[in-house]
Amino acid sequence: MIWQLSVLACLGVLDGVLSGMVGVGGGIIFVPALIYVAGWNIEEAAAASFVVIFFAALSSILRTTSGESSVDWRAAALLSAAIVPSSLIEVAIYRVVPGAVVKIAFAVLLLALAYPIAARGQERSEHTPAQAKLHPALVLLAGVGIGALSGLAGAGGGVVIVPLLILGLGLRLKAAVATSLVVVLYTSVAGAAGYVASGFHQFLVLPPLIVGAVLGAWFGVRLRDRTPDVPLQIGFTLFMVIVASQLFIDATNIL
Repeated sequence: MIWQLSVLACLGVLDGVLSGMVGVGGGIIFVPALIYVAGWNIEEAAAASFVVIFFAALSSILRTTSGESSVDWRAAALLSAAIVPSSLIEVAIYRVVPGAVVKIAFAVLLLALAYPIAARGQERSEHTPAQAKLHPALVLLAGVGIGALSGLAGAGGGVVIVPLLILGLGLRLKAAVATSLVVVLYTSVAGAAGYVASGFHQFLVLPPLIVGAVLGAWFGVRLRDRTPDVPLQIGFTLFMVIVASQLFIDATNIL
């Protein structure tokens, strides 16, 4: 039991660092951790993940207010308006859409967004103004889809929201990361509430993950503030590819 709690705490720290540094919610780590370490099924793991993600995102946001990256509250409000309400239907989606289909869809979306993100990181310097390349209406429509599927594949939050903020609303990477955390925070509240209402109640294993995520998030924001834009953008692209590859492997049972 002590070994299990220690592993969960370490995973919480790792995901907190990722949350603060690149603006992801954390499902890509929390969901597998709760499935393989705690022995939960995917629905229980997704529900618990939303609870932990809330604390990781909140910790990152609080640290961001004293850091170099500012939140674009207008962009956060726009995406939250699309993502948060639609996230409430995710429990129903679980009953009609196979998990493998959801994972493959997310993998394809991430790979489709990875190249434009990498190209923007190479074609401009840190001081070049960002320009939107997607119509805001398309961004909001994509937000509805992200909200509806968030948590189902373990990677439906910041890993997709950040590219949408960069390509669709023209935010720079660090601002997109900070803004993504606000959207993830609101989404996690709605997602957790939906699962609790549907009967989820296993919270005893969460404290190690929560503590680790909170501490890791503060460190992640510090790393983000000290890392130049271009290397961070290329690193985020690689992270997207890794997540997409893992989702595809999980969905197809290749390994």
